[in-house]
Amino acid sequence: MDAECNRRSFLVAGSIASAGMILPGTASAATQSTAGMAQAITASTIAQAPAPTTDAVALRFPKRAIHLDCHTMPGMYDIAKDFNAEEFSQTLTDAGVDYITVFAKCNLGFAYYPTQLGKVYPGLQIDLLGQMIEACHAKNIQVAAYFNTGIDHEHARLHREWCKVDKEGRVNKIADMGHWFRDLCLNTGYGPHILGMVREVVERYPVDGIFLDCFDLGPCYGEECLSAMKKQRMNVFDDAQVGDFCQQVTYKFLEEVETLVAATRPGINILYNGLAYRKQPTHIELEVLPTGGWGYEYLPFAIRYARTLGKPYFTMTGRFHKSWGDFGGIRTKHSVLNDCFTSIANGGTCSVGDHLHPRARLEPAVYSLVGDVYKAVQPLEPWTIGARAEADIVVVEPHMREFPSPRAYLAGAEDFSMDSVKGAARVLSELKHQFDVSDGQEDLSKYNVIVLADTVRVTADLKTKLEQHLSRGGAIISSGTAGMTEDGSAFALGAYSISSEGPEPNNPTFIEPMPAVADGMPPMLITNYQPGIAMQAGPGAEVLARLYKPYSNLRAWDYEHETMYCPPEKDTGRPAVVRCGNVIHVSFPLFAGYLRDAVLAHRTLLANALRLILPEPTLKVSNFPSFGRATVTARDGIRLVHLLTYVPELRGASMQMIEEPIAVDNVQVALRSDGRESRKVYLAPQGDAVPFTQQGSYVNFTIPRVEGYQLAVVE
Repeated sequence: MDAECNRRSFLVAGSIASAGMILPGTASAATQSTAGMAQAITASTIAQAPAPTTDAVALRFPKRAIHLDCHTMPGMYDIAKDFNAEEFSQTLTDAGVDYITVFAKCNLGFAYYPTQLGKVYPGLQIDLLGQMIEACHAKNIQVAAYFNTGIDHEHARLHREWCKVDKEGRVNKIADMGHWFRDLCLNTGYGPHILGMVREVVERYPVDGIFLDCFDLGPCYGEECLSAMKKQRMNVFDDAQVGDFCQQVTYKFLEEVETLVAATRPGINILYNGLAYRKQPTHIELEVLPTGGWGYEYLPFAIRYARTLGKPYFTMTGRFHKSWGDFGGIRTKHSVLNDCFTSIANGGTCSVGDHLHPRARLEPAVYSLVGDVYKAVQPLEPWTIGARAEADIVVVEPHMREFPSPRAYLAGAEDFSMDSVKGAARVLSELKHQFDVSDGQEDLSKYNVIVLADTVRVTADLKTKLEQHLSRGGAIISSGTAGMTEDGSAFALGAYSISSEGPEPNNPTFIEPMPAVADGMPPMLITNYQPGIAMQAGPGAEVLARLYKPYSNLRAWDYEHETMYCPPEKDTGRPAVVRCGNVIHVSFPLFAGYLRDAVLAHRTLLANALRLILPEPTLKVSNFPSFGRATVTARDGIRLVHLLTYVPELRGASMQMIEEPIAVDNVQVALRSDGRESRKVYLAPQGDAVPFTQQGSYVNFTIPRVEGYQLAVVE
């Protein structure tokens, strides 16, 4: 697996029960709740047997996976020299691995099994794929076979006619180099070729899945594609239509893959890496190596989108210090734990990426790291497997329907940026709110608040859902040009008693909060660095914040001076924030702005606005720092509160590092009961009972210490 490609339980419950740890879904004589009374409950450590998870899919789904790359440059003279199948599988077993993706064909185009269609890596004397599968299955480790589908340099080199032709007529972009200087077209002989290799593997080997990597939806101007487009009366001079045709070709190929699998090995996992999560037929693997180009802002929003799609999912992080294929690079234990705990805290499971040395021996230090991580993860599974996330708020962004395909970033409004979704995820996480990210295609009725972040234009379908949401008593928060019609001329919903006067002419602007949202705000005008729209409040609307202008815009030029200092001058006569009943609109792009500028007063402003329309959120956490993350999941009558205290530290110009956890003591938690009586609260997997009180709509308790991660169970 390469970063560049993506950018364009097994014995656990029994072992824990025998160790005397508390497990979910069981009663305890030591703790009894007093519903509706503020009476403290105390208890000692409790040991019981586990309750079964009812979700059979979750039980079968991988929990502790490895994604093992093997992209091997030509000329490795000692290929697989050190391979020992028993040692290979035992290393995985010792590390707690239950699922591994191994290689049938790498991105150089070489096969690692005796193919009749492709090209075996020169000098390979054994069926490496077959031996890996047999050895892993002997130890109850499931195996998926990897095929690089978008990149195959060996066959692109030998078959120039299989390459995509770019708009300049090139098939080899030698000046560009990198992984993609040769790009394969599935609408040529390459499509049947790679499909044939997939058929070879699924017919010959008892694989548990296939992983097809590096799909590229970039346009092809080759003769095969242009001729086919003309037959469909598509405009070959319209770049968007050429791109759409590539998508058609790709989706037809996916149908052929799924038909093949259904006929040969029905029920196995299928993963198309680089294509939209919505196109994944069996599950989702969230490729996100924070140090490899994704960064630490990626997983929080990506996983909150993945968890809305009704498919099992795991986070595929990596062991590499930098990016994929960094053979001598290894991350710290706690940096990998951060990624795994974040996945678990959002209802997912775990995978760690590695890259096999050409001599085909797993690196012991890497699997010592993986083993340490999975030993910390595995004891949590009796509670976390099958748990689903709870959320009050949904961030709706229609572009997410193509995510993580590059198409998600390219289409739509001119001012669209995924920074809006990332910023929303960051600020809501810092506020400890429970939220999902949605592309708007699902039912939105379960949420209390819909967030339209910065640039979301309202289509006819979305308008209907928003109107239904408001009619049920739900609320909306929007910002910037979000909430407006597709042409941006006006707000789409009648509930917005707000008129737009076009783009905000002043930059920067300054915000004065009104008393309703002033709690905790600095007693001064606060700068906004990102221009939005100029708006006016209509009849019945309440102004929550006023907007001030500078004497002159930043970077203005009068042929004598550039304006470098921009103090506030006066009130513009326009609002910065307006409330119309259950609708609150912020005139500037609050969410992308928070990601880029980190104005803490803007977070406070949002927190105050949310309190007006969501006075009783699912979770309230205090005595917990802003970097702390808190999520709620539920399963089989139990609710799980996950607390994380990791901080990525910037070291030097670009490297973010997590070296150790941060300890936080006496974290105060209030979990909304939603009509459920709480019988006990305890820590998992330790089994320590936690005193709690039932006060009004909330069960209240204090977590004595969080050091990196702590799970609290409420039954």
